[in-house]
Amino acid sequence: MVKFAHPGLFWLFILFAGIVALLIVARVRRKNDLHLLAGDELSHKLLDDFSPTMRRIKENLLIWGLLFVVIAAIGPKVGKKLAEVKRRGIDVIIALDTSVSMRAEDIKPSRLERAKYEAEKFIEGLQGDRIGVVTFAGTAYLQCPLTLDYSAAKLFLDAIDTGVIGTQGTAIADAIKTAAKSLDSKDKKHKAVILISDGEDHEGEIESVIEQAEEEGIVIFTIGVGSSMGAPIPVPSADGVGMEFKKDRSGRIVTTAMDETVLRQIASATDGKFYSLNQTTDAFGKIYKEILRMDKKELRSHEYSDYQERYQIFLAIGLLFLIVEIVLPEKIRRKAEENDEVL
Repeated sequence: MVKFAHPGLFWLFILFAGIVALLIVARVRRKNDLHLLAGDELSHKLLDDFSPTMRRIKENLLIWGLLFVVIAAIGPKVGKKLAEVKRRGIDVIIALDTSVSMRAEDIKPSRLERAKYEAEKFIEGLQGDRIGVVTFAGTAYLQCPLTLDYSAAKLFLDAIDTGVIGTQGTAIADAIKTAAKSLDSKDKKHKAVILISDGEDHEGEIESVIEQAEEEGIVIFTIGVGSSMGAPIPVPSADGVGMEFKKDRSGRIVTTAMDETVLRQIASATDGKFYSLNQTTDAFGKIYKEILRMDKKELRSHEYSDYQERYQIFLAIGLLFLIVEIVLPEKIRRKAEENDEVL
């Protein structure tokens, strides 16, 4: 397993690419300028003591030397062994609504993007809790199983959009079922689900699912996204070039408003709380404080440990290439070589 001590220095690769491009341009211009100034015959005489092959070798050594120095600067580290890590926390599932109504822009930049942004900040603040992600629209899927790898969970979350599930609708009951399946049914506590939706449930079965969550000790926090006033839903235009608003069969623009009723019912029945997500309220921050008060359990995971610095290897190779590049001459003794051939 490899990671880097200074990932913020990855921009050095851009600088390296620029240097390589300059070397290539300089090589071409040097050759063209010499031919323009001296002509072909005089150019051969002026370059009689120079070896084009040696010059290319020196330039290649310079490029490879700089590359290895850049890698060394970023600080590669290698994990030698996979060790079991023990932490205390709870299992948390984020269930995110990805139905087309989440494209509405009554919360900027959109309901879905705002929810994803706040959820990612929430994950960054976790300490020891396992996190999983469920997405739902007309049906629900486990997008990311429970993990202590918060970076991986954020990658899964970042990739979510309203097209991730082909079946449209808002199956809140199915989302809760899927989240419950990914949690330990034998454990009657230490479990939480954060359900994020505009609340427009189209599938029903909420009562039976709430009873199942209560029996299994799952605390469900609900977050309503959107305004009660309603907003139009942006969709791709018929020509596929721009965007337009979704319309019904009569040609009227469809609006979507947040419905708190179902979300409040779910939270109240499972000892959770309902929060509204808008431009100012810190819904996830309040949920995080609630999670901190919950009983913790011991969680185990396997992670690479005992990382050791390996930049020295890359630095040594890079410096060796650069030193050889400096020592190698561009001139060769053609006359001496010819005399040796005669003898």
